Amino acid sequence: MIADNLMVSVLPTVLFAVAAGSHYGLPAGERLAGVGKALVLALLFGYIADCSNQVHSGAEDAHNKPYRPIPAGVATANSLVRRYWVATAMTILVTWACGVWPWALIWVVTVFLAYRWGSPPYYLWWKPAFNTSGAFVGPVVGWRLLAPLDTTAWTWIGFVAVYFPLALIYEDVRDMEGDRATGRRTLALVIGPTFVCRWFAALMALLPLAFYLVPARMSGAGDWRGVGCAAVIGLLSWTCAARALLRHGRTADRLTYQLFYVVWGLTLATAPLLITRA
Repeated sequence: MIADNLMVSVLPTVLFAVAAGSHYGLPAGERLAGVGKALVLALLFGYIADCSNQVHSGAEDAHNKPYRPIPAGVATANSLVRRYWVATAMTILVTWACGVWPWALIWVVTVFLAYRWGSPPYYLWWKPAFNTSGAFVGPVVGWRLLAPLDTTAWTWIGFVAVYFPLALIYEDVRDMEGDRATGRRTLALVIGPTFVCRWFAALMALLPLAFYLVPARMSGAGDWRGVGCAAVIGLLSWTCAARALLRHGRTADRLTYQLFYVVWGLTLATAPLLITRA
């Protein structure tokens, strides 16, 4: 159920826990404990989100993702509702025990609102807020599990939580068939896939420069390390940009979108390498 979003739901929380431990030079045992907690919380965050989403997405998934539980016939909407409530209770309890419940509550409330009122006609409005909340809460919780949030943390979190959700609308190009069939209003259907592809390609083309100028330099890594990481990120992000402009069709769009997740994960993975010791 959570396979499609596993990378983007787990890596931000876990890698920012690693970055916080490195930034503050914490003992190895304390770092491992924090990363373990981050992994558990990241899985819970992803689980409640996918339960909530797929409760209402059986018809759309039948077109776009027939391997998911409801269209595959291995779960019902009612069973996912029960799992959602159990997992939400577990999330609140575990985040309270870990001392990060105020931040996690932002995500819990966001997911609940999407579950309760995330109807297809209003998808165009609630989905960006949902994506931004997820991109924000994961890194915040991961870092806060091990250390206080300082200027360096907020610089990275702000960049990740703004830049990557802007590119997430490319997902709707891949899912146009199912979205049209179920009455979802997405930018790809409202203004056409060409604009969305060009928007996504522009963001991917500019990513290495934006990454170097904002999180890399502002966290004290404006040297060969920052340049090297930006170059590696650029190799993949420019490939995403080229594919979005030149390769079209359901299979091609799906592969490009998965590559975008790799770009996102690689960008997050540079945080422990570039963030200098406090």
